[in-house]
Amino acid sequence: MGLPVVQALVYHLEPNPRNLRRIIPSGARSNLLELNGARSNPRAGVELSRLSALHDELLRKALVNPREPRPVPAKSSPVLETVTMVLELAGKPMRAREIHAAACELVGEALLWTSVKGALAGCASGPERRFRRVRHGVYEITGAAE
Repeated sequence: MGLPVVQALVYHLEPNPRNLRRIIPSGARSNLLELNGARSNPRAGVELSRLSALHDELLRKALVNPREPRPVPAKSSPVLETVTMVLELAGKPMRAREIHAAACELVGEALLWTSVKGALAGCASGPERRFRRVRHGVYEITGAAE
């Protein structure tokens, strides 16, 4: 629970009434913060009032005709498992493009090339790698050549 940021608005006795000062608590004493600059810009005031009106209109529309949330998308394509299965079924090294084509055929829908390529590159190095890079663009399942 904190102190309110604004304790009071005080009109400073100057010829220009736009020079408002805000008292902001800072513990032992209060600081004065002038509210001129962006707030004294007449164009910004007009734009902010239009934005406020638009906001109110959108809230009214949402109350009259609320939108239903979108359904949860189907489980994302298990690209890594599909690529692994393709290489296991092939039993031999394959080019990345061939792996992509076979994976798309196995799943029955288009897989992103970047996802297949990422799965191959990501799992061809590291301590728990699934694939071995035979040469540029050619991969095999780990243990196939051993």
